Amino acid sequence: MAHTETAGAQLQRLAQALEVPVEAFFGDAPLKSDALEAAELLRLWQAIRDPQNREALLVAARGFVEREADASLAAE
Repeated sequence: MAHTETAGAQLQRLAQALEVPVEAFFGDAPLKSDALEAAELLRLWQAIRDPQNREALLVAARGFVEREADASLAAE
């Protein structure tokens, strides 16, 4: 039971830091802000169990960031 309480307390702290309701981590709150979208991304990340799938997601995210950075530099 202590592990559940600890996880719940950690989830509450994370929700407070992101300024979102705890329900946002469970898909029960409508996405209205970057913080809620970040919370959803974290929830989805936790649902991915296969390390190769997690790595593939990180590679894709890094690619998005690199393309946006390249586009910003090109626009200057």
